This record gives sequence, C-alpha cells and structure tokens, in this order.
Amino acid sequence: MKTALMSGLCGAALISGVQAPAVMAQDQGEEFYLEEIIVNARRKDEGLQDVPVSVQVFDASAMEEAGIRDLYEVTNRIPGAKFNIANATDPEIFMRGIGSNIQGAAADSSVGIFIDGVYMARSSGVLVDLFDLERVEVLKGPQSLRFGKNIVGGLIHYITKKPGDETEGKVEASYGNFNAVNIAASIRGPVSDTVSAGLTATSRTRDGFATNTMGGDEEDINVQSLRGSLRFRPNDKLDATVTADYTRHRDGARWVDVDVAGDSHAVTYNSFFAPPIPGLPDSFVLPTRNAPFKNSDPRKGARNFSGYQNSDLYGIAANIDYDISDTMALNSITSFRKSDIDVREDGCGMYWNVPIDSETQVPVIDAVMAAGVDAYLNTVPDCWFDQQKADDVKQFSQELRLSGGGERLQWSLGAYVLKEDIERLERVSFYFPDFDGITEFAFAIAYGGEPATPAGGTSNARTGSKATNLGLFGELTYDITESLSINGGVRYAYDKKKFTSNRFGDSFDSPLPPGGFTVTDKDSWDAWLPSLTLSYAPTDGQNYFARVERGYKAGGYTGENAGNPLDAIVSFAPEFATSYEAGGKFLLADRRLMVNAVAYFTKYKDLQTQQFLQLDPTRPPDNFVVNAENGAEAYGLELDFKALLGAGFAVTGNYAYSRCEFTGTLIIDEDGTDVDGNTCRRTPRHAANLGASYEVDLADNLVGSLGADYQWTDEYFFENTNTADLKNPSEFTLNLYAGVAAKDDRWRLSAWVKNVTDELNYASRLELFGTYYANYQAPRTYGMTFTWRFGQ
Repeated sequence: MKTALMSGLCGAALISGVQAPAVMAQDQGEEFYLEEIIVNARRKDEGLQDVPVSVQVFDASAMEEAGIRDLYEVTNRIPGAKFNIANATDPEIFMRGIGSNIQGAAADSSVGIFIDGVYMARSSGVLVDLFDLERVEVLKGPQSLRFGKNIVGGLIHYITKKPGDETEGKVEASYGNFNAVNIAASIRGPVSDTVSAGLTATSRTRDGFATNTMGGDEEDINVQSLRGSLRFRPNDKLDATVTADYTRHRDGARWVDVDVAGDSHAVTYNSFFAPPIPGLPDSFVLPTRNAPFKNSDPRKGARNFSGYQNSDLYGIAANIDYDISDTMALNSITSFRKSDIDVREDGCGMYWNVPIDSETQVPVIDAVMAAGVDAYLNTVPDCWFDQQKADDVKQFSQELRLSGGGERLQWSLGAYVLKEDIERLERVSFYFPDFDGITEFAFAIAYGGEPATPAGGTSNARTGSKATNLGLFGELTYDITESLSINGGVRYAYDKKKFTSNRFGDSFDSPLPPGGFTVTDKDSWDAWLPSLTLSYAPTDGQNYFARVERGYKAGGYTGENAGNPLDAIVSFAPEFATSYEAGGKFLLADRRLMVNAVAYFTKYKDLQTQQFLQLDPTRPPDNFVVNAENGAEAYGLELDFKALLGAGFAVTGNYAYSRCEFTGTLIIDEDGTDVDGNTCRRTPRHAANLGASYEVDLADNLVGSLGADYQWTDEYFFENTNTADLKNPSEFTLNLYAGVAAKDDRWRLSAWVKNVTDELNYASRLELFGTYYANYQAPRTYGMTFTWRFGQ
C-alpha cells in the first residue's frame, strides 16, 4: 500500500500548489507520517523543511496524476504568480507583483527558467514539455547568488531524472476532449558498469480552444520532443552527465476576442478642427465603435487568417561533478542552446469583409469609403494588426563551482559566463482608419467632395542584441551551534550589450525618415549583490530563518518600434531589488502536519516596466520601456500547509497575501499621468489554493484514488494605470481527478477534469481606442491517462 499511498498524497500536495514531503505508512495503515523530500534550492541536496529558503516543489508523479503538462498549469497553482498566455516570443511571468512583459531582443526577464542549473535565455524555457521530470522547484524573490544568471524576481527550476544503475521507464498515453492525444515514453538504465543512458520522447496534439469560422483553429497545439542523456561514472570521484534535447512546436496563435466594444475617442487625436457629422456626437466620440464586429461566442468567430506559433528548440549540456578530495568538490555546467521561433497573430481579432492586399497584407477599403459613413462604420473596424515575429536565439553558458568545508564551515566559490546572440525580425501590417477616415467624412459631408481613403502601412524592424553576462560569486555557511547557522555570500555581476536596430517601411507610432535607418549602440552595467541568511532550528520539527538579498536586472534597449535613430538607441537603466524575508517551517502532530510561513518586504529601485506611450498625437500609443524614478515596494505573507487526516486522506493548501505599489514618479502618457502610489499590475491581494486527496484499497492488488483542488484569485489590475475597466474580477478554477492503480504502481489509469465549471477566466486584457481586447484561460478540459511503468 505504501507506494500507492505516497503517489496519491503527493498528488494532493502538488494540486494545492506546494509539494510537501512524501508520505510513509506501515502495511497495516496504522502509522503514517510525512517524510521530507530532497530539494536543490541552494544548489546542494537538502531537506525541504531544513532549507532556509521559501521554495515550492512540484513532484513528477503528482503532475502525472493531475494531467499537468506545461508551465502555465504549474504557475496557476502558485498563489501570487501570474503567467499570461502571450505569444511564444514574449512570455509574461509575474511573481510577488514583479514580472516583465517587455518585448525586445535586448531586454531581460524578471523571472528566470532553468533546466538542471542551465539558464534558458528568452522564452525557450516556457516551451519545455513537462514529462519525466524529477520535480519542478519554484523560488520567489531575488535569486542572485547561486543560479548562474542573476535573477531579480524569482525562478523556476526543472530537474530532470538522471539514468542510474537500474533499468526503468514508463509509457504514457492519454486522450481528452478537443481531440487531445498525448503519447510519451522514457527509458533509463545502465549500458555498462560505468555508463548509463536515458531517452525520452513525447508527442502532444490538440484541436484549438477557439475556432476561426473562416477556416482553421486557434490555440491548438502540435508539439514533439526528444531528450537523451549519457551518464559517466568511471570511478567514485567523477559523475558526468551529457544531455541533448530537441522540441518542435507547430501551435496555433493565441485567440484575441473583442470583450467590450466601447466608445471610441480615437478621432480626438486629430490636432485640427473638423466639422461635426450628423448623427454622431460633436466630440467625434463613436458610440460602441466595434459592436458590429464583436462575436457572440468569445471563443468563436470570423478571422481573416489563422495565426501560428512555430518553434524549434535545441540544446546540449554537460554537468560534471568531481570530488577532488573528501572535503572539496568541483562542479562544471557547460551548455549551448539554439531557438528558432516564428509567430503570427491577429492582434485585433476582428473580421474585415473587404479585399486584403496580397503584398502589404493591409485591407483595401476604397469601395467602402465611396459608399458613405454609415457603410464605413458597419463594415470597417477601427483596428487591423497583423503581427509577425521571428526570433533566432543562440546562447552559450559556462559555470564553474568549487565547494568544500568541514564539520561546521562550508564554502563555495564560482564563476559564470553567459553569451547570448539574439536576432529578431518583426513585421506588422497595420491599419487604424478612424484617425483620418472620420475626418475625411466630416469635411466631405460639410463641404462636398469624395473622402480620401486613409492609408495603412507595414512596419519592419530587424533588431539584434549581443549580450554578455559575467558573474563571480562566493558564500560561506558557518554552524554557530548545532541549531544556529549563518550564511553569507556575494556575487559580482557584469553585463554588456551591443544593440542594433534596422527600421524600414512604415511606422505605426511615428513616421520613419525616408529609407528608414540602421543604428547601433552598446552599453554596460555592473553590480555587487550580497546575501545574508540566519537560520535557527531548535528542534527536529522547527526551522526559523531570516534572509536579505539584493537582486539586479541589467539595463537594455527597446528600439523595435522607434521612429528615429535617436529613440532607437535610448537605453533603459538596470533594475535593483533588496528583499527581506523571515519565516518558519514546522512539522507537527507526530509529523502529520506541515505548516510553512514566510513574510517578505522587497524594495525595487528603477523598476523596469513597459507602458503604452503616445509620442505622436496623430498615431496610436505604442509600447516603450521606462524606469520608475524610485521604483516599487512589494510585501506580503505566504502560508503553506499539509495535514494527514487518516491513512490515505490528506488536505493541503496555501495562501498568499501580496501587495506591490509604485513609490516613485512614473509618467505614462503625454498628459503627465503619474502612477505613483498605484498597485503593480497582475498582483492579486489575496490568492489561495485548497486540495484534498483520498486513497483506498479496492482489492488485494488494486488501489483507488480521488482528488480535487480549488484555486481562487482575488481581483487585480492588468495595467499599472489601475483603470477600473481593466480590473480583473476575482476568479476560481475547480479541478477533479480519479484513478485506479496497481498497488506496486506498475500501471495507473486516471480520469481528470480541469476547470470543471467551464469558467471564462481572463489571461490578459487591454484597451485600445475604447475597445477592450481579451485573451482567455483554458476552457473545461477532460480526459483519461494510462501509465505503465517497468523495471522499478
């Protein structure tokens, strides 16, 4: 019974958003308790309850039970974390109110993704398939000391299974609604006395969550992956693993829906007077401007084309551990990765029932203009945004770490280098006809004549960034007494970036000079990043800790859409964070209850944030990166618990109280609007998960399991402006699963339902010219999964 009981209760722990220690029980089921799981949060193996760091762990078997296969579903189970379903080139992950949706080749992410200690540049980590992992660890707040590339907002660490001395593997197959078919297999084991090997292959396909009635799905997936590893252990001192992986995505683009077809004020951007139009307000406000183009079904409607998100991701890494002596060890991590990502999406999500120019990909509305203003308003939407992006990313990283120590003193020294070469091509065919079209109608109606047809355009940008990140770091841990220890360390980080911007064609934010331009600039930044932790463990079931750490994110450029050479090479400053944490970890009630708590306060200086800024009154606003003059303050409380209420019955949960507020000047428009004092976007004040699982013997060799989890998030703002209309209401998701398995866990059959009540929860929302556009989280999905294991 022990194996099945452990798997079922680990599943409940995952579903609540935290992986508690595993569960042990005697065969009679009379005694059961929590046994601690090993984590690598400080780059060495430690017990989850012993490590003086706030860490959440997702166990592979639990993800399997709940049918979780991607990062989005993981982040949904972390209270206070948000992951927007953005396009593949620009993922948006937020933790504790801090994140990034900065788009550009020369901008860094606030939240880092690592695989076996290797930093994943750009968005490639988001696209990894979560099959046959050992676990996923999540650390919040600055992580500058131990994880290669210094991270300012938090990190997600995938830890894969290494091949060992025994042959083992599994085969998994599942089928669900939306014609979802997932097939995966893995095998690991010895090749000789000193060499082990492993191979994992997966394939996932699914029809789209949204339907283009003109033909084609949106948000469909078609992904295959392959990962192989060789492990060499020629003697007791050397352990080296070489891993290669390839992932191929041919997915549909995210679906953009017109959520609210509000009143448009776009024509008020015109800087000159125009006569009124009969039947329209004198102010030129256009009531419910896009109402004729809003779909009745938020996940179904006509589109002029179906977008795509294609990517090919390659990587190879060598992880070498060498014991120099009984008290000293060397670790080396060498990695090369390449990502090719190609994305096209309809940014406005409205159907234009007019011809589309085959060369410029811009709608042709001459005939509609000739038909008059009423025909125009009922035929021509106010927004066309056909966006294509292609990223070519290459990265090389090398980390060396020397560690050692004795009974009371442990030390570590290391060096890290990351080289990134990023090339991006962006092509946007755009059309915002109301800017000039309504004015043309106004003069034609007032004074006669034919209104001229407003022009669209095609914006092109080739941008490139060659970046180097260097780090030198060291730390000491000293056990003052058996229960009291102190850890201190520092990292010196240095970043250099060379940025190139080539702009040609048209521009939707400001006119380009004739022939466009090409411009190059470079800049560098550095920082000292200290860390100090004090931990006190008076008993086996208590661990108190206090921690302070400084985080840093390098500066950069966002010249993708700049209208002139000077704007293209304006760099933004680095972002700094000083974080204070205090917490405690407890095992109570004869190790049947776990309670972990942490309070934090983080002060951000020169916080980097992306805002819609209108630089030209005759053009729509566009995205630019700015630094808040002083920054922001984030603080909160996080609680996790797990209770074993009986043999086979567990209840788990966690809660996060989060606050993040701007504390300095941040002007976001030409009117001088300052968001000082506003709440940071994507920061729900309250968020909670609650899960339960029950496992029972059905027969001598058969075990049944049931599980549920409930995720609830308080309301929050999608933008730093804190506009009431862009406040996301509180939302919830209910997930259920049931399974039957062999007692030795050789096989398992699970049925699962996600988003049981089919909630239409927002993933992202923005306003442009009075119309509100939305992306949605996944609808209700359900299916069955069969897993067969061998060799364990």
